[in-house]
Amino acid sequence: MKVNQLIKNGLVVFPKEGVKAVDIGVVDGKIAGVFSRENEVQADEVIDANGLHVFPGVIDAHQHLGIYNSIEEDFLDTKQHAVGGITTLVNYDRQPVSYLDFFPKVQDIGEKHSYIDFTYSLGILTEQHIDELEETVKRFGLTSFKFFRNYERQLNDKFKISNGINLSSYDLMRLLEKFKSISPKLLLAIHCENMDINRSLIKNYKEEGVDEGLKTWSLTSPGFAEAESLLSTLYINSIVGGNVFIVHLTSGASIDVLEKAPWLLEKGVKVETCPHYLNLTEESSTGLKAKVGPPIHGQYDSDRLWDGIKKGIVNAIGTDHVPGSLATKFSKGNGVFEAEYGFPSAGALLPMMITEGHVKRGIPLERIADITSYQVAESFNLETKGRIEVGADADFAIVDLDNAKKVSPEVLHSNSDYSIFDGFETVGWPVYTISRGEVIVDNGKPTKESGRGKFVRRFI
Repeated sequence: MKVNQLIKNGLVVFPKEGVKAVDIGVVDGKIAGVFSRENEVQADEVIDANGLHVFPGVIDAHQHLGIYNSIEEDFLDTKQHAVGGITTLVNYDRQPVSYLDFFPKVQDIGEKHSYIDFTYSLGILTEQHIDELEETVKRFGLTSFKFFRNYERQLNDKFKISNGINLSSYDLMRLLEKFKSISPKLLLAIHCENMDINRSLIKNYKEEGVDEGLKTWSLTSPGFAEAESLLSTLYINSIVGGNVFIVHLTSGASIDVLEKAPWLLEKGVKVETCPHYLNLTEESSTGLKAKVGPPIHGQYDSDRLWDGIKKGIVNAIGTDHVPGSLATKFSKGNGVFEAEYGFPSAGALLPMMITEGHVKRGIPLERIADITSYQVAESFNLETKGRIEVGADADFAIVDLDNAKKVSPEVLHSNSDYSIFDGFETVGWPVYTISRGEVIVDNGKPTKESGRGKFVRRFI
């Protein structure tokens, strides 16, 4: 057999089958064969992966490009993703306008500026979004959307969206029913947080003048506020029989609920957490640079989230990456209630998971590949991504498990001037990142021009 590209002598990490000593052939950007070492395969290009592990390209399940910078600028900054082995991202956006008008513009911007492939999950905010949902799906190949329980009955006060839906439990139920009527493949990503508790506690702490940084921020939305919202969300979903993706799980209380009520997870439910909830706590020296919603909690919560990964309760990892500068982060002040939400955090995803998950906690490499690639692809209907099999896109992170680096914007080739993981000692950095058969990172350095990324259309 003759192939365009042959990745040979590596240890290939299959998300469901374990690690195998096989070679991979690529033709026209697709995986054309997985070969035993005895096979004689001719190739135009040979990549010697001796001593390296070949992971499926990482899919970052959760990003917010275009919040503090222009969307053009943030797509240009996706070279940092590739440096860390990310080959596809899921970007979240929300606008009160018709998505039939809005989305073609951001798709065009992405394809002109992104370094890696991308797709979108759009927030459902208005009756117009619901009315146009089926047309949006069919016209653009968008099959995932977001429901913000954290903005229940607040769209007008917070964002001046006068025609917004309530984002109530009833709205959640009717949306799940509508999604199911269109296609069982449609996915509703849901932010679970009891905001009656959150808003009241914020008010109380502000009035009392309490500001102990991340510790205070953690107290404004306790783990049980997430767990209560999560439980009601999953119970409603179990009645409807929907397809949901719980974003950025933060708390041990939520893992406790899921562990005690496994029937809520039996079908149509995937759960995501983020590296910052796994690897930082309210005591971390990063301080309010790590202010985010929902908040980072304590060591118990971090430990229980790792338990959730080990036990299969947590299915996916997303960074909740929000590019920005320190000046923007603290533009309104340095206090707990003035610091802006979110932070840049994308590029180190895979090395952080290898270091903290595999090396320190013994999580098998195939499980790391499962939650950073395969399960994300399954959830978001990315049929050609996140797997190493014939016909899939030839997306790979070829990793040296001993390749040690200290996280910094310079290592990441990032335009941001900080990362919440700055100074973390990590291993498992890619030597090569390959996207659709094209080497886009070689020895830790981007090799191509921006604008090579493609929008990934999905089908129902």
